[in-house]
Amino acid sequence: MITKFIDEFNANKEELENIFSQKHPESYMEIVKAVVEVLHNSEGYASIDPNRIHEIDDGDYQGNLLYIIGADDYQPSKYWYVMVAYGSCSGCDTLQGICDYSSGPPTTGQVKDYLTLALHIVQGLTEITDD
Repeated sequence: MITKFIDEFNANKEELENIFSQKHPESYMEIVKAVVEVLHNSEGYASIDPNRIHEIDDGDYQGNLLYIIGADDYQPSKYWYVMVAYGSCSGCDTLQGICDYSSGPPTTGQVKDYLTLALHIVQGLTEITDD
């Protein structure tokens, strides 16, 4: 867990809350991108770039999504990754379970759950190193 990212997440929780209260995220990529956007301007740490998010999905109806995110450099040499497991229905997929097939705006409880999911993504971010 990267402490600076957690601190930046906590400092920008209100911004994420506003994003998630507008509409239900349609994908995990949408949540990852929102998280990376609030982490983008972290001071004292190589800036993680919301425009360099790569998704690998080798699953079918369920599986793992691997997100690899590059630093905000011309040719980045620093990368982070996070893996998100997904399921095929609202009973086994976190994102679908939170949305619960709702067509209206997210409720306060759903926004809180999206924030928790976003926090888990931040906590899972790991820097890729040569070790």
